[in-house]
Amino acid sequence: MCTYLNKTGSTYYFRRPVPDDLLGYFKTERGNPRTEWKRSLGTKDREQAKRLLRPHATETDKLIDDARRTLRDIAAHDAPASAAEGDEESSRAKEHAEAIAAVEAAKKARYEARQEYRVAARQRMMLSTAELSPQEAAWRDLVREHGQELEKLKEAAAGQREANERLAGGGPVHKPAIKLLDLFDRYALSGAANPKTVRKWRSRVASLVEHLGHDDASRVTRADLNAWTASLVAKGLAKKTVVDGYLPAVRVALAVAHDDGAIPVNPASGLKVRAPKAVKLRERDLTDDEATMILRAALGPQPEKLAELHARARRWVPWLCAYTGARVGEMTQLRAMDIRQEGDVWTIHITPEAGSVKTGEARSVPIHSHLIEQGILELAEHGDASPLFYREGAGNEVNPAHKVRAADLAKWVRSLGVNDPEVQPNHGWRHRFKTVARTVGIPEGIADRIQGHAPRHEGGKYGSIPLATLRDAIELIPRYEVAGPA
Repeated sequence: MCTYLNKTGSTYYFRRPVPDDLLGYFKTERGNPRTEWKRSLGTKDREQAKRLLRPHATETDKLIDDARRTLRDIAAHDAPASAAEGDEESSRAKEHAEAIAAVEAAKKARYEARQEYRVAARQRMMLSTAELSPQEAAWRDLVREHGQELEKLKEAAAGQREANERLAGGGPVHKPAIKLLDLFDRYALSGAANPKTVRKWRSRVASLVEHLGHDDASRVTRADLNAWTASLVAKGLAKKTVVDGYLPAVRVALAVAHDDGAIPVNPASGLKVRAPKAVKLRERDLTDDEATMILRAALGPQPEKLAELHARARRWVPWLCAYTGARVGEMTQLRAMDIRQEGDVWTIHITPEAGSVKTGEARSVPIHSHLIEQGILELAEHGDASPLFYREGAGNEVNPAHKVRAADLAKWVRSLGVNDPEVQPNHGWRHRFKTVARTVGIPEGIADRIQGHAPRHEGGKYGSIPLATLRDAIELIPRYEVAGPA
């Protein structure tokens, strides 16, 4: 029986090839076709490794089963009963293929945009101090000093470990290792984070293990973590990426050890990341010109070959984001039943039942009168759970259909000319909505409620805001008087 157990050096790994019939279906974090899954089990003991690989085998079994089920569903749809149905099903298959291609293209475009921005920034940092602004000159000096600081941190970590060993009796302390990866797996089993976050965060813990050269939480010092975060910054990662994407993963793993009493303190608690301040060349809002360009293009016409639901997403999602400031994924996951009347107020019901909501809480957002005049209510259908903007059954657990559609829209907006790497083509509406709300005098708490932002203080968690009040606030948003293409 295949156990997917692999030994590299003295460490055991979970290693499983992607089945031949699914090659090209799964992707790596860099967007390349995945040929295998490989995870360090963090142990040199074979029997322990056999136990640790079971969750990985179960996880990949599910991924493979889901993928084959999705492909079977597509194949079933691709077997038409008549010529007319054949055209329709062929269109659906084509839409699915275009959706996958759009995701890959969007990833590639984002990567290339970031690379171009980094190259331009590095080239500018090579200029003389006289040619740079004071802020840019200071940023360059910090970068140059960063490499020296990293080496000092590594030396400090090594010195602290040597001191600990001397205090313990003049030699290395031989205690069973408290494995960071095992601690993180315990956290993952608690259900405190969704599976996608777990997969992403586990790789972040593995990066610390690789940096340290060992997998023992009891040996991790604050100096170790400072050296690790400094190395991530030196590789070009933004401070926000390290603070929000790497540190939390390690912090929760070490918190498990601390709660067990296995370590006296959590060395990641309150850790600060030292990094150059990012150079900001513009606001993250969509400008008036960018907003007008997108909304005019949304009015169409769209290419005839574009699938009906894809064209509908282009038509309505930008306008919905403009008048609600909602996350684009919250709009692309809407169902016909989510456009509904509550009392005398027409609303968009944003709920985790339809897909994903960052806060995990449902909310109803009144519909701006301009959208009603444009005919948004024609999409409403009481009790109909059919998605409005993608084909039912499309997507999978790794790439949900509403997120694929959101990526389609981002690619389309970039093609219109909104291609500044500092502005996200979909998320820019959220920043713009907040700016417009402040301009017209909508209270911050009401704007937060409309957009689904968490309350800023404890008192904000009490009570609710009547729909009529939210409707009156949304009606303060000036109309986007945009004429469609000639």
